[in-house]
Amino acid sequence: MSNTSWNHTTTSDEVAETLSSHITGKTILVTGISPDGLGLDFCRAIASHSPSLLILAARNPSKISASQSHLSSLFPSLSLKPLVVDLSSQKSVRSAAAEINNSVDKIDVLVNNAAIHAHSLSRSEDGIEMSFATNHLGHFLFTNLLLKGAMRSGGRVVNVTSNSFRRGGVVWEDPNFLNTPFGDGWEAYSQSKTSNILFSTALAEKFGSRGVYSYSLHPGLINTAMAKKMDMDDFANRFNVNLQWRSFAQGTATHVVAAFDPAIEPQNGGFLTDCQIKPIVGDEAAWATGKENWERLWKLSEEFVGEEFS
Repeated sequence: MSNTSWNHTTTSDEVAETLSSHITGKTILVTGISPDGLGLDFCRAIASHSPSLLILAARNPSKISASQSHLSSLFPSLSLKPLVVDLSSQKSVRSAAAEINNSVDKIDVLVNNAAIHAHSLSRSEDGIEMSFATNHLGHFLFTNLLLKGAMRSGGRVVNVTSNSFRRGGVVWEDPNFLNTPFGDGWEAYSQSKTSNILFSTALAEKFGSRGVYSYSLHPGLINTAMAKKMDMDDFANRFNVNLQWRSFAQGTATHVVAAFDPAIEPQNGGFLTDCQIKPIVGDEAAWATGKENWERLWKLSEEFVGEEFS
């Protein structure tokens, strides 16, 4: 169990200070790096605790450069490495994974932080619905390729999900939305966020004996660039939820727990929110938990990427 005093008001700076000895010397790769995103704030929070290397991964080189400049201005001695990867492109993912496996001896922590919400139906260059391609399949392929290389001796994999998983699971009969009405994309987005949770469970179950620890997390509602593109008032009305905004540092506190806290290792594969492992209960447990679901998603994902992993 994590520190019981940590909750939704705890900041990433507080958690990082407590877990400083577990950050020092680590090589950490974070996807979805952007000047106004959670990934960069996570990096900021841990940067003063002497990580060996931070690898900043994103699709847009200018966002990586701006993020790198920001971190360097705050922490001049920080070792940084940029990595361009388009998670919606399996070719790009394979190229990026090869670059890391060929240049980095060991990744200690992989934070799969990148995500999009496709509001209208579009497909990747591989012909896959864009939210599923980016949020799940890109990370599925990237993670498994790193587990054959820079993470072959184990490490932590953190998959950033969203409470949108509670709105629905994988559309098993039509995950690519070939015939299913797409609407404004919430069903597809929820599918991808449920997949983040099932993927974390699968990694723990399949590779825990190899020293792989994997967790999914909901950071809370933060005013990121992605959130600004959404009509959050419409979301709140449609799904009958209260909008409780958090600061960036409050949002990334759970990232730091999931990435470094040794106290949660007995709950390998767990879901975190408010800096704590929380069981998934209620209706959503039917689609976001269980061996049948994660095994089915694993097989489906292998089919989409054209490669088997074990």
